[in-house]
Amino acid sequence: MKRSHVLFDIAVLAAYLLAANPALTGIPLHEFAGLGAFVVVAAHVVASGEGLGSRRRAGQLLLNAVLLLALAVCVVSGVMVSGTVLPSLGLYASGYHFWDPLHAVAAKVLLAALLVHVVVRAPAALAVLRQRKKDSVRPDADEVPGF
Repeated sequence: MKRSHVLFDIAVLAAYLLAANPALTGIPLHEFAGLGAFVVVAAHVVASGEGLGSRRRAGQLLLNAVLLLALAVCVVSGVMVSGTVLPSLGLYASGYHFWDPLHAVAAKVLLAALLVHVVVRAPAALAVLRQRKKDSVRPDADEVPGF
């Protein structure tokens, strides 16, 4: 794992946290940020090279599948209950009483799976950040005065 990947992962997490909080952003920004977060997360999956085709353990494969499925359901159901995105395109979707609870459940599953993902990946990310920090702080023998 490279430092740039860890920093990108942190940016993806920040985008998700912004998009996932309509009380903070308001509904219109929540809807558009949610679409943007979907694009960023898709880029994250491609950049990480893992996705569903990972050669890792079955648990990682299952977690990635749950994350991607929950994200897809959350985005589709969110667009279907949209009060801003669809009307801005001149569209309206019926079935609010189906899509709204589905969106709420998918968002909760996505948050739970994301928390598991962060906990599983955090040790490796922290190790990369710590290693880089130690390397940049430690002076070389040529840089130390008197040597």
